[in-house]
Amino acid sequence: MFRLRRYNGKSHWHTNKLEHFTFFDYHIHQATQRYQEAGLEEDAYAEPTDLYADLNDALQCAVRDCGFQLPPNNQLILPFVGGES
Repeated sequence: MFRLRRYNGKSHWHTNKLEHFTFFDYHIHQATQRYQEAGLEEDAYAEPTDLYADLNDALQCAVRDCGFQLPPNNQLILPFVGGES
């Protein structure tokens, strides 16, 4: 598996090791040649974002950012699973 992008929640501290930059926020990981050449995970680099605050908004961002084309009448909103609603 090769991850090009990953959309993480505000649940942990993230450090961009090459830049020595640490933050606690929603963030988007992306694959970079620089991190691969340094022997790190391909998508270890991430940038903080305020473009989403929940899973459905993160999914919307992924669709937009990655240029996915959705079929007509698609269901992009994820149903609530587990626990009480």
